Amino acid sequence: MSGKLGALAFATLVLCSAFGEVSTGLLVPALPILGEVFRAGPATVQLAIVAFAVAFAVGQLVFGPLSDRSGRRAALLIGAALALAGSLAAALANDLWTVVAARSIQGLGAASGYVVARAIVRDVYGAEGAAGAMALLFALMSACFLLAPLAGGLLQDFGGWRAGFAAAALAATTWLLSALLILPDTGTKQAGREVEAAHRVYLGLFRHREFLVNMAVHAIGYAGLYCFVAGAPFLLIEGRGLTPSGYGALAALAMSGFLAGAMTARVAIPRWGRSRTISASLTIMLAAPAALFGAGFLGLDSTPVITALQFTVWFGGGLLAPNTAAGVMMAHPNAAGAAAAALGFVQMLAAAAAALIQGLIYDGTVFPMAGMQLLLSAAAWLLWRRARSVRR
Repeated sequence: MSGKLGALAFATLVLCSAFGEVSTGLLVPALPILGEVFRAGPATVQLAIVAFAVAFAVGQLVFGPLSDRSGRRAALLIGAALALAGSLAAALANDLWTVVAARSIQGLGAASGYVVARAIVRDVYGAEGAAGAMALLFALMSACFLLAPLAGGLLQDFGGWRAGFAAAALAATTWLLSALLILPDTGTKQAGREVEAAHRVYLGLFRHREFLVNMAVHAIGYAGLYCFVAGAPFLLIEGRGLTPSGYGALAALAMSGFLAGAMTARVAIPRWGRSRTISASLTIMLAAPAALFGAGFLGLDSTPVITALQFTVWFGGGLLAPNTAAGVMMAHPNAAGAAAAALGFVQMLAAAAAALIQGLIYDGTVFPMAGMQLLLSAAAWLLWRRARSVRR
């Protein structure tokens, strides 16, 4: 199938694919308040992030084959229903463990939108038009990511911690209705025997060295970004006294570095090539947390300094992600869908681990966030350097 989607249908794809990051962005300004309300420490509150990330990771492996077997719309409708149920359950929760359980349901549903939206783009636009449509999809998704913490902070200030979940429920309702009434069903349904062979495809991927290197570097870099997502709300709201809306504005500013990095990648790749661009991005992601760690020792870690250096980290992440994701797809072009699902699975498990550790080591200073980013960036940099030397 090759053609175009209408504006409303494409907007639905943006909503579906961005729902996971948006729902998390709406929540993070409220994390310190959740700790106060339910009398829980950062390590326990972070489980609301961890549970979502783990479910989001596993869900990608489930919904990819399901959309092949039952059709794209069916998978999206199931995902929307789960996202709506999880959002409503969290909004109505009276204890933190209900919030955590509801977030896992929300994350499982969000995985559907993330995987299936990309598959629909491939279905509709074909091999020639998919790249341009995917670029537009990711640009609009990035804009949603940036607005989410700002909106979450404002909702927290004016409506309390439940307001962010209510907003997520409204977004899930829109997704559900749009998938039912606007989106066409695309793709060709496969027989059960074909889908059941997916586990063999995944095993083949994890035996492929180029796939593993690109996936590992991508996932480690993503985990470094999640150190900010999980650690910054406590550092800046609880530790520095920012309001949730103030934190949301600074988070949006820092995370806008990702969009700037991704746009720079479009210029850098033709000039430098993919390998050199990855090396440059990892150097940036290593230097910025090192500078922040040093600023902390010198007592120069003001909020503007933290924001500027985190913008730099996210810029490096935006420069890195398109290149490593492309490397994953190119390593196995005949199994690009499975490769995308495997990449999403591993990167979200890495993000979950980063969030969990941030909660455990938080001490009110910049060092847990900057130190972990520094260690992760060093690991990714060394892995990539070693892989390049072996290829030579």
